[in-house]
Amino acid sequence: MSKKKAGQTMLLTAGFMAAATLLSKILGQARDSILTAYFGSGVISDAFLTASTIPTTFFDVIIGGVISATFIPVFNDVMSKHGKDEAMKFVNKFVTMIVSVTLIIVFAGIVFRGALVSLQTNYTGEKAELTARLTAIMFPMIIFTGLAFSFVGLLQSFGEYRIPAVISLVSNAVIILYYPLFANRFGVYGLSVTMVIAWSLQFLILVPWIRKFGVRFRPDFRFKDPYIKQALLLAGPMLISTWVQPLYTVVNQRFASNIESAVTYIQQSNRLYIIVVGVFSFVVTNLIFPKLAKAVSEGKDQEAKGLIVSSMRAIVLVIAPLMAVFMVLHNNISRLIFGFGRMDDASINAIGGLLKFYSVGMLGLGLNEILSKAFFSMNDSKTPMRNSVVSMVINIALAYLLYRLMSTNGLALAAAFGSIINAALNWYCITRAHKGLICRSDIINMLKTLFSAVIMGVVMAVVYSFIVNRFSGWIGNFIVCAICGACGLAVYLIALVITGQEDIKSIIRKRG
Repeated sequence: MSKKKAGQTMLLTAGFMAAATLLSKILGQARDSILTAYFGSGVISDAFLTASTIPTTFFDVIIGGVISATFIPVFNDVMSKHGKDEAMKFVNKFVTMIVSVTLIIVFAGIVFRGALVSLQTNYTGEKAELTARLTAIMFPMIIFTGLAFSFVGLLQSFGEYRIPAVISLVSNAVIILYYPLFANRFGVYGLSVTMVIAWSLQFLILVPWIRKFGVRFRPDFRFKDPYIKQALLLAGPMLISTWVQPLYTVVNQRFASNIESAVTYIQQSNRLYIIVVGVFSFVVTNLIFPKLAKAVSEGKDQEAKGLIVSSMRAIVLVIAPLMAVFMVLHNNISRLIFGFGRMDDASINAIGGLLKFYSVGMLGLGLNEILSKAFFSMNDSKTPMRNSVVSMVINIALAYLLYRLMSTNGLALAAAFGSIINAALNWYCITRAHKGLICRSDIINMLKTLFSAVIMGVVMAVVYSFIVNRFSGWIGNFIVCAICGACGLAVYLIALVITGQEDIKSIIRKRG
């Protein structure tokens, strides 16, 4: 395949992944907003959102973040050195190990569900009991999560990105359909069962595709294998480096559980924040990481460095203007998404305020995704681990301080600072370890992008001040967001062209 055709194929794949991920995230956000529309922002929504995060947090803290991150580089290493047959043997052992661990987690989670609720919240009485019951129902979904994570890494290693990109569409659609069909009859308990079914479908959709690539899974408990050992050695430090986001969630829930409905506000705003960053960082990291791991295993250092830098520049180019949008339009965005059903103005504004403070960390979160995967692809999991521990400690300290000063808004700001500090530490370490990785022209281009985003934000704020009181209702909020967004985007693009931002100049030259 020619370089031109390969580039076109990669561009089409990226476009498909972006569209599928965006649609999936939209459905995910619709799923969350329908929850509060049906159940409001009280005991039931607090209990369900807390219960749904306990299994996933437990999973993330123990093995979640390391499955694909350890699987992909080791699998590619086995494939390049010993061929497909040996790689398939590694797959069987790895997946058997993941299933075994998740079964143990599920058993422990169900048995100690009450203690886990007490660890993450200050709930008492019926609220604590409801949360514990829902937690027990949803814990089995992490078995399917582990299987899905493993096989997504396998498919991406074979160059199949499209199917992994659409599996969330199905699970979110199933959950959304539950509300009009069964919510009034089965309530929040039925919703919890539907969550487990939805996660199982994510795995089941992958089965025909992994068989297409010749995978015939057979349980294999022979874990005394050099490549399983290699994966486990990578996993230790890598696991700690993935604790940042789950532990942010635990800390924030612990504080927020002291205030009625605050857990719902924190969860909904944080999920929207993660969705916005995740649409783009997910596409970039999931498309680039297997290629990075392959380039490293084949000794193509320059290709690997080029992928890292181009990914960082792309993240800054896309996320910087999104930060500006959320900083200016946070309340209007909250009204657009959550202004339905039983949600009152106070709840909507509370979520909007949290969005503003979370958005401060958008760029840090996006860059950290790229930088962490860059270290993982180079089989260096210790550096991001150390940086994650430092940022985690700072985040927890800031959470204690800012919560006293700013209530729940302080928790969002502390999480944002934690993301920024983590990204800054990873940036410093990777540039120090790999001299010349990020050259002066790359930094200048990123600064031009940030400057253009600042100008965009100022213009949007001015336009917003003129039109905010001219419209009302849901349609009015949509019009305000549309006008401000269109003006801001136009100014952003003009500023990029005037400053001579290289990525925009390159796009213009290609179109010309």
